[in-house]
Amino acid sequence: MAGILDDIKVVEFAQNAAVPYCGRLLAGMGADVVKVEPPSGDAMRGLAQLAPNEAKAFAAINPGKRAITLDLGAHDARRVVDALFAWADVALVAFKQSDLERYGIDDVSARVVNPRLVHLTHTPFGPRGPDADVGGYDVLVQGRSGQGFTANRTENGTPMSTRPAMNDFGTGIASALGVVAALRHRDLTGEGQRVDASLLGTAVGLSTPTVNYFEASDAEPLAQLDEDMALLRSVGTSFEDQREVYEQRVVAGGGVFRLYFRHYATADGLISVAGLSAGLIKKFHDVTGLELPDRSDPHGAQFNSVVKAADELFLTRTTAEWIGALRAAGFPCGPYNMPHEAINDEQIRANDFIIDLEHPAFGKYSASGEPVRFSAAQADKVGPSPGLGQHTVEVLAEIGIDGGVVDQLMADGVVTTPE
Repeated sequence: MAGILDDIKVVEFAQNAAVPYCGRLLAGMGADVVKVEPPSGDAMRGLAQLAPNEAKAFAAINPGKRAITLDLGAHDARRVVDALFAWADVALVAFKQSDLERYGIDDVSARVVNPRLVHLTHTPFGPRGPDADVGGYDVLVQGRSGQGFTANRTENGTPMSTRPAMNDFGTGIASALGVVAALRHRDLTGEGQRVDASLLGTAVGLSTPTVNYFEASDAEPLAQLDEDMALLRSVGTSFEDQREVYEQRVVAGGGVFRLYFRHYATADGLISVAGLSAGLIKKFHDVTGLELPDRSDPHGAQFNSVVKAADELFLTRTTAEWIGALRAAGFPCGPYNMPHEAINDEQIRANDFIIDLEHPAFGKYSASGEPVRFSAAQADKVGPSPGLGQHTVEVLAEIGIDGGVVDQLMADGVVTTPE
């Protein structure tokens, strides 16, 4: 069955995770996505290799695409770049801004060739401001956005970056949304446009519940918090202790999160529970028999004693037993999987959130499927990730480059094919 983006052609100039994941989502919706890699390949091909130029991370992020190689710095590369832009409906570009014009892959150059082109431009920290030209990664925006302060685990008293790289993959989803919105605009107006996405913008967006400010209620408490934090840091207080102070002072509903919206250890593993309304809280206590705590003092002795009792109680029964009891009462809960356990979770499999693929170089593997489905235009399942340069000759012919020119480009090392 044709996908909702059937007949949409995408060229991807990007490595690593964020924008390639956008390309992967578009491919899953039926788009023809051509990934352009340097002759050495996407950097992800070198991580946890399964075969030469084939690796776990690359295979998981890039199913369903075709791949060509192109040395963007070569003299004749612009000929291929312009032909790709003329062929494509969408360009996905993730390079330093200083390199965009140098390689002729910026949105202005691209839309001179094809005015209807949707050009997704990714910059780690956004296209404006003092760090617009600075390279960046997920861990950097975790720190800068404030997201890491609440999300990061700690080791030896300092925060560790959160994995998986949620801002990379969140940016992939946000970028796909931007692309389909721009395609809708093109349908209405005939005009292409530049769409900007960034890791930092995604990090702030994902932090909506915590990265906000309300002058009427926050000005005085936060000013006092800044003073107290400065004092704590000056005497070498650990990061965990600083975060505890922050959560006690700032995080609304901190008490309910300690009891009703968390993970518990059970007799044979872990369970996740989540219920914050008054009705759900009552059900939690009906099932557990725990006393209602004094929620006016969520870090006081009585509240702490209830939390301790809950920790001890959940250890007395298995995860399955607790899920059965809590769900029978209508309290939301579920299993807490390790990543490899999630691969075979019945609910995940039932919705094709994980799909099985067969790669010619290393065999069977499983990777994420589409997070969004369409009842009227559901694309067929995508194929495996492409080999390095696998489709170079095929794609160059499709975009109108003569066979003799292709031979010369290969002789000059501008493009390559698999050995």
